[in-house]
Amino acid sequence: MSKNGFRSYGGISAAGGAVGSNDPPSQGRVAPAFKSIRYRSRIQDIIPCCVNQLLTSTVIDNVFTIRGIEVSQVSIVGIIRQAEMAANYVLYKIDDMTTKPIKVRQWVGRDRAKQGITLLPVGVYAKVLGILKCSAEVKSLEVLKIRVLEDMNEFTTHILETVNAHMMLDKAASGQSVPVVPSEMDEAQRHSEYHPDFIRKEVLRLIHECPRQEGKRVRELQTELSNLSIGTINQAVEYLTVEGHIYPTVDGEHFKFAD
Repeated sequence: MSKNGFRSYGGISAAGGAVGSNDPPSQGRVAPAFKSIRYRSRIQDIIPCCVNQLLTSTVIDNVFTIRGIEVSQVSIVGIIRQAEMAANYVLYKIDDMTTKPIKVRQWVGRDRAKQGITLLPVGVYAKVLGILKCSAEVKSLEVLKIRVLEDMNEFTTHILETVNAHMMLDKAASGQSVPVVPSEMDEAQRHSEYHPDFIRKEVLRLIHECPRQEGKRVRELQTELSNLSIGTINQAVEYLTVEGHIYPTVDGEHFKFAD
């Protein structure tokens, strides 16, 4: 939560051209902690949601609203109920048990489709960052990034972030000021080594320093940052990927600095 009023929901913002999409970059905000390296255009903040909120959202002229609040880029966490390959995309169905599963499309390039792509397994929990779409009155998500959860604490965190985000958005929509926790900056200074900005900078530095063509492996990051959990490192990698500072190479485990 930032002092200018809950601008980065759940600690994640996004940049166009991230994993799972071959579309041109979209528009939005640059995270203050980093200079734009790879992508100059941005998209709006990602808002954590449950599937029921997405499927019951109102859409007029491709503008989605939840209780009068405009949303576009969202994150969800749920179980993969279905995974199948189409001509140039992977179709997943994600179920967070708040309503029926939502369809999630991960577009892939023709070359990558010909080479083959590994589907995420059915029955596991996954986190999806995506853009809301509606076709023939059916709402779905287009993937910016999708990955399997390795730490179930992320599922609990997502639920808390969803509740908190929509409380803050409701207050903002009603004209109420959004409170800032007084001790937020003090805590960040006292525990700077565990602050998200510090962790992201360390992950970015290690990836930048890696000379290998395939880039740095996530497990190597965990070895070098042994005081951090794999879930925390994945969150940092996810943030840096969506922001356009790093990108995946040979698979979803290796990342390289975006020149």
